[in-house]
Amino acid sequence: MKIVHTGDWHIGKIVNEYSMIEEQKYYLDKLVELLREKEAEALIISGDIYDRSVPPAEAVELLDTILSKIILELKIPVLAIGGNHDSAERLSFGNKLLRDKGLYIEGNFNGEVKKVTLKDNYGSVNFYLLPYIDPAQARILYENPEIKTHDDMMREIVSRIYENLDIDERNILIAHGYVSYSYEDKEHRGGLEVCDSERPLSIGGTDIVDGSIFEKFDYVALGHIHGPQKVGSNKIRYSGSLLKYSISEWKQKKSIPVIDINKDKNLKVELIEIKPLRDLRVIRGPIDELLNRENHQGTNLNDYVFAEITDEGEILDAISKLRAVFPNIMGLRMVNTSLGIENSKTAAGDNFREKSLDELFGEFYIDLKGKEMDEARNSEVIKILEELERGK
Repeated sequence: MKIVHTGDWHIGKIVNEYSMIEEQKYYLDKLVELLREKEAEALIISGDIYDRSVPPAEAVELLDTILSKIILELKIPVLAIGGNHDSAERLSFGNKLLRDKGLYIEGNFNGEVKKVTLKDNYGSVNFYLLPYIDPAQARILYENPEIKTHDDMMREIVSRIYENLDIDERNILIAHGYVSYSYEDKEHRGGLEVCDSERPLSIGGTDIVDGSIFEKFDYVALGHIHGPQKVGSNKIRYSGSLLKYSISEWKQKKSIPVIDINKDKNLKVELIEIKPLRDLRVIRGPIDELLNRENHQGTNLNDYVFAEITDEGEILDAISKLRAVFPNIMGLRMVNTSLGIENSKTAAGDNFREKSLDELFGEFYIDLKGKEMDEARNSEVIKILEELERGK
C-alpha cells in the first residue's frame, strides 16, 4: 500500500504578523497533485491540522476544499488525528457520517484507540488513530494513578492495542508527541531536532516517549515536531510541518514521506520536496550589500526574510530600507561578526543582582549591538542613570 504521510498543517498560522493562508493553499494544491501523481492509496495527517482550537473561517474553508478534492475527486481515504493545537470536539464533529465518504478523523479520545482497516491487493492494513491526549486525562480515563508522564500514558494505551493486534497483518499507528530512542536524554529533548514553533507538552522532559514501545507496529506516523526526521529507523518517522513556521526552522529541508509497505511488511520511503510559494530564510551582511539587488539574483525577493546586519555603526530605519527590497521582511537584528551571533547574548541573568545599573545596561547594549559602548555613550548613560536614581 502506498501511503502519503503528512502532519502539522497548522492551517490559519500567523508568523510574525503574516498570515500563511495563501502559502498553505498553494502548498496543499501541490499536495493534491502529488497524491494524484503517486497514485496514493491513503493520506495520513498526524495532528495539528489547524493552528489553534478556534480556527478562522478561511482556515476551515481551505481544509474543506482540500479534503473534498482528495476524498471526493481522487477517492483517496484520509486518516487524521487531532494534535495539541486542535480542538478535539470540533475535529470530531460529524466523524461518523464522514467515515462512509473516506474521512477517518479522531479528535476526542475516550480510552479506546479507533482502528480503521483499508485493503489493497495483498490484504488488510490496519491504522490505529491516537489523537493527542494529556496524561492527566488518561489517568482519569483508565483510573490509573500511576500515569504521570506521557511515557506512562503511552505504555498503557499501546499495551491495550497489543491485546488484539494481529501481527500477521500490516499495522500502522498515527500519533502526536515527542518520541525518541534516546529517552533518558530529557535535557536535550531525547536527541530530537526541535524548533521554537513547537508548543511544549509539559516541563522537565516528562513529555518524551520511549520509541521502543512501538516495536510491534510496522510503521508509526508521528506529528508535532516540525523538522522531518526518522526515529531510530524508517519504521518511526516525523513527516514535519508543511511549511517553515518560525525563523528557527529556516534551515530545515521540508519534505513529504511517501511510504510503500508491501505484503512482507518491508518499507520503502521516498521523500518528496514541494517548493513553497515563498520560502522563509535568513540573510546576513552589511546593510549596503543587502540592499544591492544584484547580490540577490536567482532568489525570490518576495520570500519571508529575517535580516542579520553586520555593520558596526548605527543604521537609521533599517527595516524600511530593507522592505524596499524585501517586501515580506519579518524582522532584523544587529550582529557583530567579530563576536559572532552565538556570543552576542547578555550574561546579566547569571548574577544580575550583584551588578550596577550601568553594568546591566552595558551588557544589554552588547546584546543589542554586538559590541561595547564607546566612552562617550557610556558617560551619557551613567549621567542619565544617576539622574533617574535621584528622582529627576
